Amino acid sequence: MFWRYRGDPSMWAWLLHRLTGIGIFVFLLIHVVDTSLILWSRELYDKMVELYHQPFFKIGEILLFGAVLFHGLNGLRVVVLDFAPQTTVYQRQMLAGVAIAFFLLFIPVAVIMFGQMMQGAEKHLGFELNPKSWQMWLTVLLASVAIFSVYAPTMSAPKLKVSIKPSGGLELYGWLFIRVSGVLLIFLAIGHLVIMHLIDGGVNRINSDFVAQRLANPIWRTYDFLLLTLAITHGTWGMRTVLMDYFHKPISRLIVLSLLYVVAGIVTVLGALTLFTFQP
Repeated sequence: MFWRYRGDPSMWAWLLHRLTGIGIFVFLLIHVVDTSLILWSRELYDKMVELYHQPFFKIGEILLFGAVLFHGLNGLRVVVLDFAPQTTVYQRQMLAGVAIAFFLLFIPVAVIMFGQMMQGAEKHLGFELNPKSWQMWLTVLLASVAIFSVYAPTMSAPKLKVSIKPSGGLELYGWLFIRVSGVLLIFLAIGHLVIMHLIDGGVNRINSDFVAQRLANPIWRTYDFLLLTLAITHGTWGMRTVLMDYFHKPISRLIVLSLLYVVAGIVTVLGALTLFTFQP
């Protein structure tokens, strides 16, 4: 299956979408668990958060934003192709659009987050970075031109691919859910990353007091619970698809899927307990 595209951009988009999805899901599970530490000890939570202030984790933070951004943009392309099959003849142009939009959004954010990493919480760049800086936007423009140059020669020869939509039952509901939830998560997840990882110094300002202040507001509890449930359910169904591609024997498939559901269920309950039982 992997090699059938023979280097076509669609193959790389499929591969990156799957890899970023797996990476985001694993991070999500870990993130919910480490956040739950605040239920047992604020001091323990603060020590854990201090790790995220280290350069290694800050680089991972930038990569996380890139993964979420690409996964969301490419997922939106897939949704359009699935619900408007007539657009499949333009999928190469849409791939180019995803790549250009990714660099237009990712590079400025990466610059800001890198500035936070280099200068720390006291002298972070944050939104004080001058958006009119020609050096930053020249980099974005050159990246966009380079991506367009790579894709432009292929745009005149679109390939038609038929979307495979389940006929009914659980598979159809799952197929619909992962697309609808994916659109919602573009706003919820990227909004969360901007609020928690970008504005006002990003993770440099996060500690138990910050979390307590945030969860004192029922609106933020509701927002985080909606994000938690949608993200874990979306990720679980996506991981189910990946696992079913590689585990074909009934017994092995039953084992890995059962493990996936148990882990996802436990983490969801743990996250919900943290959101609704923590007393600021």
